[in-house]
Amino acid sequence: MSGSAGGHRIRREDVENTVKNYQKTVLDKYDSYEDSIITGSYNTSTKSDFGDIDLIVQLSSNDKISIKKDFANFLTTFSPDIIVPFKSLKYKGKRYLSSGEIITILYPIADDKGFVQIDNIISLSAEETNFKNEFLTLPAIKQGLMLGLIKVAILEEPKLLGQFPVSRAIKHNQEFEFNLSSSGLTLRLVTLTPDYKTLDKEDIWRTTDWNIVKNLLKKYDFNKSFEELVNKIKNTTHNPRSINRIKGVFKSMVSVKTGEVNTPKGLEKEKALNIISKI
Repeated sequence: MSGSAGGHRIRREDVENTVKNYQKTVLDKYDSYEDSIITGSYNTSTKSDFGDIDLIVQLSSNDKISIKKDFANFLTTFSPDIIVPFKSLKYKGKRYLSSGEIITILYPIADDKGFVQIDNIISLSAEETNFKNEFLTLPAIKQGLMLGLIKVAILEEPKLLGQFPVSRAIKHNQEFEFNLSSSGLTLRLVTLTPDYKTLDKEDIWRTTDWNIVKNLLKKYDFNKSFEELVNKIKNTTHNPRSINRIKGVFKSMVSVKTGEVNTPKGLEKEKALNIISKI
């Protein structure tokens, strides 16, 4: 069994047919449904099977909290042979699990081959869907590097701030920083202690335009290998705080989960963590 829903692993060749069936049987019947695309490692890795399906589901709404709740309730209107009760011991019998922007379900694999966990990642626009897909398609270790590089972008190039809607004066113990996640890019005002620990933070501005992320990181080619990116970081960062921040963000975001120990994915993460620790 795999994931919080306790589903089966799904072969690569069954993913597309299963998603098409889910779209036709379930999603197309939801009034606010607009589009959905498969994201994550399915798009870039050579893996032959997967523990779940990451599916960005675009819904028509201006209120993500409300539409997410309504969509979850909609899912429970289907019979248990379509939206299958969870098989895991922890959540046995549940019809869905809601976490952040994700609604997790268990759904039949095409051609009667068991059940697979589908993580419905909720999006409210085509722009947001593209943003999520660009970020989530990156391997976890490159996501970790990207998060760290975004954090130090203004430290490295203070003039970047002039491109954004900032008109307020800041105190001596405050600075601006970017924060990146699959939900968007945020500009924050951060209040710091003398040793640069965060006391407070306030979101000033937010976007789901991936082109802005690309522009902030235009020095870095994320098609290159992890090792090449790390070498580039070592040769292009100048602020004394930057490397430690990148390392800290990476270690907080990339970890080897219990089910990943001694797997190719787990070994890749261990290698990356070792490389980062030696910068």
